[in-house]
Amino acid sequence: MIALAAACVAATGASRAEKITLYSTREAALVEPVAAAFTEASGISLKIVFVEDSLVKRLASEGEASPADVLLTIGLDKTTQLSTRGLTQAYASSRLEQAVPANLRGSDAQWIALAVRPRVVMARKDSGLRAIDYEDLAGPQWRGKLCMRSPLHQNNVALVAAYLAHHSEAATEAWLAGLKANLAHKPDGKDNDVIRKIAQRACEIGIGNTVALAQLRDGREGAEWSAWALEVKAVSSTFKDGGTHVNLTGAAIAKHAPHPALARQFLEFLVTPAAQRIFAAAELEYPVLPAAERAPIVAEMGSFIADATPVDEIAAHQQAAIALIKKVGFDE
Repeated sequence: MIALAAACVAATGASRAEKITLYSTREAALVEPVAAAFTEASGISLKIVFVEDSLVKRLASEGEASPADVLLTIGLDKTTQLSTRGLTQAYASSRLEQAVPANLRGSDAQWIALAVRPRVVMARKDSGLRAIDYEDLAGPQWRGKLCMRSPLHQNNVALVAAYLAHHSEAATEAWLAGLKANLAHKPDGKDNDVIRKIAQRACEIGIGNTVALAQLRDGREGAEWSAWALEVKAVSSTFKDGGTHVNLTGAAIAKHAPHPALARQFLEFLVTPAAQRIFAAAELEYPVLPAAERAPIVAEMGSFIADATPVDEIAAHQQAAIALIKKVGFDE
């Protein structure tokens, strides 16, 4: 598979003595496997700079002197912020446009999604719940049975923003009020804690990312967490008029990239099936390329068809989503 990726890279005719710099908010150890595969395929070395704090602030402070060629970050809010702040440049690549669905690419070709994180309803494995619409989470049948982390966490803000993209502001406010009424207790903790509480029967359903469930199942948080996660399943979750809401890990070419052509070449490599398998497996995400092989733990959770609403449109609703969440008053 790497050989096929190498053929794609070689077709661009890049020099085999070049080096590019990647600014990543994902820890370097999680990016190194796919970076090594790129170097093997192209001969181009990759310097990974882990940016733990704000990537926007780092790029703004460096300005035109920034050595960053490629930017990689987690979350639709952070990915789209890079382009809205004028910190990216268009990639001009038919290969990227063909590989990545239009709803998972930025407007004006400013960024692409590399992997997605479906945000879905979770329930115990012995539950008869097989599928649900997000809209139905506010129904009275779930009164006192729902667990979730703070609605102001970015993952939940993105879900509410997606809901706004499908519904009016009034309908979204009513939905949020329904979620609040259905809570088993005040929102707290992380998605991990939501999974644990479902397993412990403190609530019947919850909202979480598939990444959290997969990472707990693989044992990286310890045997006890793994045991809880194995008692919980991801339920097929969609909007009534759409698909599954997904968050993402995204990448872009930096505005002042010293090597923009090589940066584009790296992005094109990242959407080959071989690279997609390596990249998505690091965090147990779903590859953005449908043909790419999924990690076994990810495949076991099932398939989710991403909602067709453009991510840029969802991102545009984030501030309105935050205002509605605060208006409903989940912490009161």
